[in-house]
Amino acid sequence: MGISITLSLAYALVAALLLLLCVGTKLSHLVKGSMIVIVSAFYILTWIAYRDSLGWATQASMPESFRILWITIEDPDKRSKEPGAIFFWLRVTDEAGIPAGDPRAYKMPWSIELAEKAQTALDKMDEGEQLNGRRSNNILTDQNNSDLAEDGYEQGETPSGEDGFSPTFEFIEIPPPSLPKKATS
Repeated sequence: MGISITLSLAYALVAALLLLLCVGTKLSHLVKGSMIVIVSAFYILTWIAYRDSLGWATQASMPESFRILWITIEDPDKRSKEPGAIFFWLRVTDEAGIPAGDPRAYKMPWSIELAEKAQTALDKMDEGEQLNGRRSNNILTDQNNSDLAEDGYEQGETPSGEDGFSPTFEFIEIPPPSLPKKATS
């Protein structure tokens, strides 16, 4: 049985037990209402936390070093006021730059700088290059500049969020593997 079905059945069981508790006891309406609100909030919070494991791109911080598998760029739409996003499909790399673990999708807010870097990386990948990447955080110096409005964000809204940090990326071409010399006879 899939995890989604198991989770749904567990939610139904908890809801049934709560209904039985509310109908079968003489607790005050305030206590019963509070229990219903708490359990409902638990359902919503669990679904939001579980969503990352269903294959949706996560907005969590990207790893410090990674192998780029693919990038998708969604430009901002000024008509619908959608801010745009850049999706990275990555694998974490070890100290030697070798991919380890399962691939993961990451979603980053769209910015001109990141879109240009992502497009350059896509062009290199289309030419057959393999790329690794490194992430670092830089402090935003001016959160109210006019570039943000051109990017599709409101004045004062930062694509990096409340913390004042905006991740920057460096994409590194992976050199072809060096093969040992052939033995001559």
